Amino acid sequence: MSGSSEELFTWNPRSRGLDHVGIEDDSLRDGLQGAFVHHPSLEVKKSLIESSAAIGVGAAMLGFPSSSPEARAEAAELVEHLDRRGIPMVPRFLALADPASIAPITELNRGTDRDVWADFFVGCSPLRRRVEGWTLDSVLDRITAAGSAARDGGTRFGVSLEDATRTPPEEIAQMVHAAVGAGAEVLTVCDTVGESTPEGAAHIVRAVRAAVQRAVAGLPSAAGRGAEVQIWWHGHDDRGLAVANALAAAEAGADTISGAFLGLGERAGNTALESVLMYLYQAGHQGYRMDRVFGHCRRLGEATGTPVRRNAPLVGDQAFATCTGTHVAALVKARRWGREAEDLVFSSVPAAVLGRTQSIMVGPTSGRAAAREALASVGAPVDDGNVDAVLARARSRDRWLEPSEIRELLEVGGMPV
Repeated sequence: MSGSSEELFTWNPRSRGLDHVGIEDDSLRDGLQGAFVHHPSLEVKKSLIESSAAIGVGAAMLGFPSSSPEARAEAAELVEHLDRRGIPMVPRFLALADPASIAPITELNRGTDRDVWADFFVGCSPLRRRVEGWTLDSVLDRITAAGSAARDGGTRFGVSLEDATRTPPEEIAQMVHAAVGAGAEVLTVCDTVGESTPEGAAHIVRAVRAAVQRAVAGLPSAAGRGAEVQIWWHGHDDRGLAVANALAAAEAGADTISGAFLGLGERAGNTALESVLMYLYQAGHQGYRMDRVFGHCRRLGEATGTPVRRNAPLVGDQAFATCTGTHVAALVKARRWGREAEDLVFSSVPAAVLGRTQSIMVGPTSGRAAAREALASVGAPVDDGNVDAVLARARSRDRWLEPSEIRELLEVGGMPV
């Protein structure tokens, strides 16, 4: 805030070292697994990929090619679109931990000059293994076989450790060892059912990092290999902690956060990427175009039949709107100090960064400052009579007044508008 930064005190610890953190957009793969989510057409998907890349997102999970012939054909079209438009985004595709599931991704990789990544998942937790009838040894064997298939096919790959947050450390370490030994360059720690807490997320990220270092040290040619293996985080919001967990994971050293814009996904959804991006921006990350986030989220919501709830952080209609008397009065007073002061006096998020503005409305909880702003917004004379009329109508209603209602009120009352 111009000339008054000393007034913005916070108890929060200062975030450091987050300017490298990447984002993987899983909106068009895991995000579409939501039971009530509409699936966009291929052309709309292409548009959304471009929109996501324009924000600065560097990687996207774009499908599951081995799941059907249609999925394979769509994956090929999406990679071709990235190539044709020169979009600087790494395409990643999901696979089972099975050489046959990785083969279509290898074919995609051979058809382009860019790296097309495979990401195969393995169920880690004892509960998942029991339900599926797997043993720990069989999971380790599948990691080795799938990794060898990807490596032999010249395909860079990562391993998603599904339900990792409910897997004992000694078992996670064995899976990490197998994945690193097979040539994985990314290990994604998955909080598949949203079980984690922020402290738990940080703890497992550090544990996986340590396991990677031990695994690399045991390789025949370990020099520099440890720095190449990245730790990613992918979480779900079943307990409402997905964003908090993702931020804790990043603070603990996760290289990339995987999630979906608007928190799309099955059950309670994935980590809402727009909130992660704002955190990174406010921590000093300069790699993302925050002014493009709002428009992208609105397009995604429309394309997937997912209405953006009014009080959604950052992108909801109400995120920067207020009717409350004392709050409105403070906003109006803050304007004399500039846009930044107005943005932050009753918000921790600068609306201007998102290309948005503070919106003052008049409703049952409003005072005279809100009424004056409402009158000015419709071009009506701001006098005591009009202020009294608007407040009387607002306080007789159970919701805010639309601008058209204010105009109608003043016209009916015979007052000039």
